[in-house]
Amino acid sequence: MATLRCPECNASHPLPADPAVTTMRCPYCGAAVIVPDVEARRRFLLEQQREDRLREQHRVAAEREARREAREAQADAEAGAERAAERRERRRGRWGARVVTLIAVLAAPTIIAVTVYDLPARLGFGASGADRLAQLTTQLRATGCTTIAPIRSRYATATVSTLVGVPAGCLRVLAAGAGDHRTLGLRLFDADGTLLGQSQDTIDPQLAHCTAAAATLRYEIVVGPAGKGRLSHTVLACPDTRAPTAPPAAAGKRR
Repeated sequence: MATLRCPECNASHPLPADPAVTTMRCPYCGAAVIVPDVEARRRFLLEQQREDRLREQHRVAAEREARREAREAQADAEAGAERAAERRERRRGRWGARVVTLIAVLAAPTIIAVTVYDLPARLGFGASGADRLAQLTTQLRATGCTTIAPIRSRYATATVSTLVGVPAGCLRVLAAGAGDHRTLGLRLFDADGTLLGQSQDTIDPQLAHCTAAAATLRYEIVVGPAGKGRLSHTVLACPDTRAPTAPPAAAGKRR
């Protein structure tokens, strides 16, 4: 609203709405106040409107600038956080690489020692228990046994499963180990997977079984915990050494 100041007391008064009014009296000091003409009032109002528009433009520009500065500050803060995170990741990566390198350096002698110790067995060299099986089979042949499956050797860290065709009669499965094979076990299955027999864990297990007809059987060599190294196995056909069954008693003669 356009105002007019009293020249005596400097009090502000709103301009009268009537354009015909040329003077007015100050209600505070009673001094006569000359009211500008209509054209002067119009120019005054236009000037005030222009000033209001400029103030609004300055306010809008200030708000826009404040928002821009806030966005830039937020972007700078996010970029700083990302750089800090990258630095932390790089530090963690460097420490991780150092730890892995240290572990590799400390573990390398052990790995090399184990590899060098175990490599000949993996390549098929060194003890496998075959010599002990050869002695056993020589002794068993003297009792009438014949070889069904010759001595075979292999490197093993887990259960070994083998199929064998056997004739009617009795057979004997032999196994022996070397290296870390402290104990071995034997299990024999028929074609349907039925367990026919098993032996207790020992370093040189043996398993005997008799069958009424020729068949294909499967035997397993069970490796002990943490066992590794070479082992050997063979199958022999041997005479039936089971005790004969006594015939039934003859019936008494009739009188």
